[in-house]
Amino acid sequence: MDNYQNNQCDPNGNNRHIPYSDNPQGPPPYNNYNYANQNGHAGNCSSGWYNNDPFAEGPSGKSRGVTALLAIFLGTLGIQYFYLGKTTAGVITLLISVLSCGILSLLTLIQGILLFCMSNEEFERKFAGPTSSSFPMF
Repeated sequence: MDNYQNNQCDPNGNNRHIPYSDNPQGPPPYNNYNYANQNGHAGNCSSGWYNNDPFAEGPSGKSRGVTALLAIFLGTLGIQYFYLGKTTAGVITLLISVLSCGILSLLTLIQGILLFCMSNEEFERKFAGPTSSSFPMF
């Protein structure tokens, strides 16, 4: 490894590449700086999406945290799928819930918890991205 602190941002959200030798105190405390580009993504350091903030909007414009809360509280009605723009999946979820007297609510509760546990990149790939499935469950 080189003698640099990689992926460091200053408090204004600007990318910095500072040698350790120029900073005698070592790396700054994590809570004073936002670290970005850890997976090779380009972008502004202040972007919460790259810091895995669940309520930051991703490239699709959808938030993982909002989707998870909708799945937990209103998942039986398929609201999380309508929010993601997957109308067919929302209607199917609503019909299954009505026909099964709400048994699907346990699965949507688990889905909401799993949404909070996954990374933003995984959320985009499985649920919100252009190549995501039309009826993603887990």
